[in-house]
Amino acid sequence: MDGFYNNMVILKGYSEFIEHELETSMENVTDEESLEEMIEDFTFHRDEFILLFFADGILCIAVLVMISQFFTKKLVSHIMEPLDALSDGAERIRNNDLMQEVEYSGDIEFENVCHTFNDMRRAILAGQEKSRKYEKARTDMIAGISHDLRTPLTAIKGTIKGLLDGVADAPERQKKFLETAYRRAGDMDVLLNQLFYLSKLETGNMPIDFKAIEIFDFIRNYVKAKQELLENEGTTITVDTNGNTGYVSVDPEQLQRIFDNLLENSRKYGGMTPLKIKISLERKKERFCICFSDNGVGVPEEKLPFIFEEFYRGNESRNKKEGNGLGLYIVRYLAEAMGGSVHAENTGGLAVYIELKEGGQ
Repeated sequence: MDGFYNNMVILKGYSEFIEHELETSMENVTDEESLEEMIEDFTFHRDEFILLFFADGILCIAVLVMISQFFTKKLVSHIMEPLDALSDGAERIRNNDLMQEVEYSGDIEFENVCHTFNDMRRAILAGQEKSRKYEKARTDMIAGISHDLRTPLTAIKGTIKGLLDGVADAPERQKKFLETAYRRAGDMDVLLNQLFYLSKLETGNMPIDFKAIEIFDFIRNYVKAKQELLENEGTTITVDTNGNTGYVSVDPEQLQRIFDNLLENSRKYGGMTPLKIKISLERKKERFCICFSDNGVGVPEEKLPFIFEEFYRGNESRNKKEGNGLGLYIVRYLAEAMGGSVHAENTGGLAVYIELKEGGQ
């Protein structure tokens, strides 16, 4: 623009100069020969100026083109740096390499795009990890179901085979064999019912029906109902609410299932005679904490974080105890579905803590 402006100034000055020179020359023309000389001289200078003017214009254009190319190349390089980084990142994702992030530092607009790309990469990586865990859980579930169905089936087959072979010839022995077969069939029924129940929960076919219940009354009534059933087993169950009372917003049916699963877990894995179970209640700000504890052998510390996982029982427990590894998983699932949380500790036995939100009457 400066070169063009300078050329216009020169052109204007030249026009004024030609005008002045023409006026002077016209005053000095006295004859035909002088007029011809003036016209020749005027035409020569004008052509010379036009050539110089166009040469200067071409030079300016050439300089502008060179400068434009220089800055265009620099701009393209500046833009292509983040684009190349994003392209390389997309290629890595296509090759299933999700560990390396796109690194770029420069214009804030491009930085935001790169950060969004990295968020997408992390989301894909998390999805793959979730799928991997799900596939492992599915494999473990199939293995767990196979084991838990095979054990009672084997016992039932052995019992029936003994009856057919006449091993149990006395009525008392026959009755004992039949009772064993019936109990094993009951174990299979419990497993299938829990699987069916879990399937309904995870597919949303069993919604949580929230109600405000008085938690002290609920625990007291539950313990009272179970005390009579546990007397013949040498198991005692007590309650200690520490004077705490109030309302919680839960599904009463699902809360009872939580208690039933915890009770069954203590009976199967407590490993202590007599077994003492205690349900205590504490208040923490706007939440109630229910502690379901026993005086059993507890759980090894290294395995404590995993006891709420689906089908988890520990390697050695499958060979020593009967169970399906779903009870505590359902406990956690239901507690979280009702807006609560659950964790476990070893406190002279296994203690499971369930925190529930306080709810109005």
